[in-house]
Amino acid sequence: MYKKITLPDTGIEEMRITEILVKKGEKILQEQPIITVESDKTSMEIPSNQSGIVKKILISVNDKIHKGDIILEILNNEKNNFIKDFKKISEENKIEAKSSQIHEIKNQKNKISHILRQNDDIIKNDDLKKNKSLNTQKYIYASPIIRKMARKLNINLENIKASGLKNRILKEDILKYINNKNKLENNNSEKFLSKFKKFGPCEEIILNNIQKTTSKNLSNNWKNIPHVTQHIETDITKLEEFRIKKNNEFYKKQKNIKLTLLSFIIKICAHALKKYPNFNSSLSNINQNLIIKKYFNIGIAINTKKGLFVPVIFDVLNKSINDLSKIILNLANKAKNNKLHPLDMQGGCFTISNLGQFKGNFFTPIINSPEVAILGISQANIKPIWNGDKFIPKLMLPLSLSYDHRVINGVEGIDFLNYICTLISDIRNILI
Repeated sequence: MYKKITLPDTGIEEMRITEILVKKGEKILQEQPIITVESDKTSMEIPSNQSGIVKKILISVNDKIHKGDIILEILNNEKNNFIKDFKKISEENKIEAKSSQIHEIKNQKNKISHILRQNDDIIKNDDLKKNKSLNTQKYIYASPIIRKMARKLNINLENIKASGLKNRILKEDILKYINNKNKLENNNSEKFLSKFKKFGPCEEIILNNIQKTTSKNLSNNWKNIPHVTQHIETDITKLEEFRIKKNNEFYKKQKNIKLTLLSFIIKICAHALKKYPNFNSSLSNINQNLIIKKYFNIGIAINTKKGLFVPVIFDVLNKSINDLSKIILNLANKAKNNKLHPLDMQGGCFTISNLGQFKGNFFTPIINSPEVAILGISQANIKPIWNGDKFIPKLMLPLSLSYDHRVINGVEGIDFLNYICTLISDIRNILI
C-alpha cells in the first residue's frame, strides 16, 4: 500500500530543504532521517514516521516546504505486495539508470533520438518530470543524473539554458551556468577583497544561513533599540559554597545531578521578572503599547560551530534548580549536535548570555527583540572586599544588564540589578 510522508509541525511556517537523505527504491525505517531542512534560526533532520520502500521523491533541494507538504511516497511493508512492489521499483530504477547512461553519451544524436522514441512513455512519466517553481509551470527536460547533479549543487534547473536535443539540459549546460555564475560572483567578491589584498594575504569565509540571519538580527536590534547597559559586581561566595556542598552530597549519594551556577541565576532572574514586570514585556510596533507577559520563560545563548542559538526554558518559576540544571545540559547538547527544534527557540521573555568560562569583566549584550532586556554574565574572580574593618576575599561575579530605554529607565534598571544581587548573595531571600 502506498503511504505519503508529509512534513510534520516544526513550529516554523516555511523551511528550505538543504539535503535529501534517501533515494528512490531505498528501504527506510521508521524514525530514519529522510531530509534536512533549514530556517533562519535552525537546521534539523526530518525523520520518516513509518517504514517502507521509497516509491517517489516529491521534493528537491532548495524547495520551500511547509507543514503537511508531501515529501515521499513509500510502499508499506505488507507481506502480500512488498516483494512484488520492490521488484517493480527496482525495474523502474534500472530503466531510469539506463536512460541516464544514454544521455551521457556524446556525439550520438541518432542513437539518442531512437531510444527516446522507443521509451517515450518512460520519458513522460519518469525522466521528464515536471519541475515547477512559484512563478512558472515550465517543463524541464533533464536526465535523472542531471537532476541529481543540480540538487547537489543547489541549482534551480529553470535557470539553466538548455542546448541538448529537444531542449534537453546537458551536463555541459550546468557547468557553463556554474562557470558564468562564479565569474560574476568572483568579480564582485574580488572588487571587495582587492581593498584588503593589497596589504597582504586574505581568506574569504562563506557564512551559513544561520550566521547571516544572526548577523542581520543583531544589526537591526542594535540599530532600532535604544540600548542602555549597566554593570555591577555581586558577591557569590555563599552561593558557590552552597552549590559545591550540594553537588558533593549528590555525588556521595550517587545521584546523577550537578547543579550549575547558571541554573541558580536563571531561577533568580525569573523572580526578578515577576517583581519588575516591565522587564517581562514587549513593546508593540503598531500602537506603542506595552505587552506585559504573565509567564516566565528564559532563553540562554549557546554558541556552536553553526552559529548562535537561543533555546528557551519554559515556566522557570515552577521548576526546581535540579530541573533547570538538567534542562540546560540537555539544550546545550541539542544545540551542539544540531538537534534543536524550532519550538525550543520560541516564547522567550528574557535572555541570559553566559561568558563565565572566558576571561573578561564586563560586556554589552545585545537585546534579543522582541524582548526588552538581556543579562550578561562574565567570569567570577576573587577580590578583596572591605567590610568596614578589614579586607575579606570574596568571589565576585560581573553582571551586565542591557535594556530598552523606551521601556525601562535607569532607576528601574539598577533596581532590577540590585534585586538580583540580593537574591544571589543569599538565595534564601527568594522565600521572602
